[in-house]
Amino acid sequence: MARTLKIFMRGKSITQLQEIMRRMGYTIEDQKGLFGVHTRDAVKSYQKQQNLAPTGHVDDDLMSMLQGGAPQASAEMPALESKALPINQQELDALIRLLIQKDVFTQEEWDVERKRAVPSSLI
Repeated sequence: MARTLKIFMRGKSITQLQEIMRRMGYTIEDQKGLFGVHTRDAVKSYQKQQNLAPTGHVDDDLMSMLQGGAPQASAEMPALESKALPINQQELDALIRLLIQKDVFTQEEWDVERKRAVPSSLI
């Protein structure tokens, strides 16, 4: 993919992006192959979840992440260690309130996501 994908673009790359996003559980009601507002919002949501700037644009690195590949390594982006942290419900609630307060996502977005969530045990 040589070009950055963004709103109002059309093509096979957009169709591929939409299929990936749908498989990940995002609702995309845009016309197949059209990078509309639903596709953009899904991309922005994913970017926020990955602690990336929510631009709504998809470059090669982001497409690799979406496809399950690792982003290309760069000097500006050191590898992060993954550590499971114990967390209780009170801490989780406080974290959610803080994220809403900081406009990372809205209460409405949280409510929708919470309804979609599959119950899992916390570590």
